[in-house]
This record gives sequence, C-alpha cells and structure tokens, in this order.
Amino acid sequence: MKVVFSDRAFAAIMAETTEKIKTETGGLFLGSLKDGIWYVIEAIDPGPKSVFEVAYFEYDQQYTQHLINKIANLYDKKLELIGLWHRHPGSFDRFSATDDGTNSKYARMRREGAISALVNIDPKFRLTMYHVDQPCRYSVVAYAVGDHLIPDEMLQYKSPEKFKSLMAGIISDKYKDFHPSVSLHGFLKSVLPYMKRIKINEPFAEMKNSEIAIERILDALVEDSAFLADEQGIAYAISRAEQFICLSQDAIDVPVKLYFRYIAEKDIVVFSYKNNCYLYESNAFRRAFEQAKRGR
Repeated sequence: MKVVFSDRAFAAIMAETTEKIKTETGGLFLGSLKDGIWYVIEAIDPGPKSVFEVAYFEYDQQYTQHLINKIANLYDKKLELIGLWHRHPGSFDRFSATDDGTNSKYARMRREGAISALVNIDPKFRLTMYHVDQPCRYSVVAYAVGDHLIPDEMLQYKSPEKFKSLMAGIISDKYKDFHPSVSLHGFLKSVLPYMKRIKINEPFAEMKNSEIAIERILDALVEDSAFLADEQGIAYAISRAEQFICLSQDAIDVPVKLYFRYIAEKDIVVFSYKNNCYLYESNAFRRAFEQAKRGR
C-alpha cells in the first residue's frame, strides 16, 4: 500500500501550510483507490470559517462540502473523499484523541478505510502519511509525488462535449419517468420505499455541544451531497437550524425540506420527511437509488 499525490495536490498542501505557517491548518483529500494505491488528485483548503490556532484546528464543514462537489465535478473520473491532513505543532507526528475521533469517521466511509497525513515544520516541511483502518488502527505508509505516477484517466477533466451531454440529459424527456434531474421530490418518490423507516417514540435530549451534532450529520452527508448534485443533477440548498441540518429544494414541482438530526443516545443520524422518520447513513441515497433501478 502507498499514496501518490498529484503535483497540484501536493503543492496545495504546501501552499496552505505556508499561508498558515504560525498555526495549525489542514485540508481534505479527493481521489481514488486502485490496486492498493491511494491516488490523491486534489487537496482542498479547509475554508474561510475554519478555526486556526497554535494547537487546534477545525474545518469549515459547509464550505468544504460545497467545494468537494464543485472540484469533483470537473474530473471525468469520479473523485471521492478519501482522507484528510492537518498540521501539528513542532515535531509531534502522532494523532491526538480528538484526531482519533475524526479519523475514525473518515475510515467508516469505506471498507478500505481512509488516509490521514500529519505535517510538521521542524524546522523543514515534513509529511507523515498514515492509513486508517477501522476501528482507528494506524499504519505508516510511503508516499510519492508526481503526475507521471498517476494513470492519465484520473487526471483528465470532463470535456466540453461531456458537459453538453450532461445538460442534454437533464432536460431530456427521455428520463422524465425516473431520472430526477431537477426534482428532489421525484427522486424521493423513487428511493424512499428502499430506505429504512423508523419510529421514535421518546423525545431525545439535545446535545450540549451542538457543533458535534452538526459535524456528525455533515460527515454522513458528504458522499450523498456529491451524488445528488453531480450525478443526479439535483439543485438543493443546505442550511442549519439549531441542531438540525435542512436539505431543501424550493422547487420545480413540490417544495421539499429534509431535516437531519444526530441522536447521540443511539449514535445514529435520522431524517424526517412528510411526518415519517428514516435512518440515514453515509451513501444511503445512492444505495437506495441503485436498489430502485434494479427493482424497476
């Protein structure tokens, strides 16, 4: 197992580190895993509302989610969120207890786990690359840098013709019965029969730290947010209401508002729609969509 960075991705890490040289900082990795090699094609910045301190760093969750969608959509081959990096003060190149929690969340996103890097300036730039397995087991892995080490198809952008084709598909009547190119309501009609509906009889207490609840919801939504926007062509808005995240579409046909909530007592994320409550996990909409296609 090893990690290969594109020239652009590695330059982005160094640029972000240089800009925030006096504090901690970090970013997220977009790429793919093939034949045991993690290819990091893009390293996106942490966002304007991130918290930068000497010994503490926190991502701007809503910004990074937005940027993941935008950057990934440029490439012909689908990019996925495969890991993250951040800087530690001095020569401390091991993960803290807080880091363990964050790394565990990313490792749960896929069977193969995730990758996580630590950057130190002691006094020169130094990057230590880790693979994170479930339930948060670390192993140091080697890394290399260079576009010449990456398959050409992974670096290829979508062509203008590809975007024109996607536009045509969105507005075509050919897919109006199933392809939910503009209607979130239409998409939900197709997939909700394949999602797990649950009953919540007792009221659950709100978490004292609402930021943890919001982070847990956004972590779960990252992959599906890209799926809805980039692959299904669904335009939507994400907003926050206290300890809820609302995914909404003001609408082409029927206005839709999905309210997502993290229930700490059960360690689950749920969403409500039309007086029903559904269990939500990472990639739940994608999985339900695939089931709906097979069931037609």
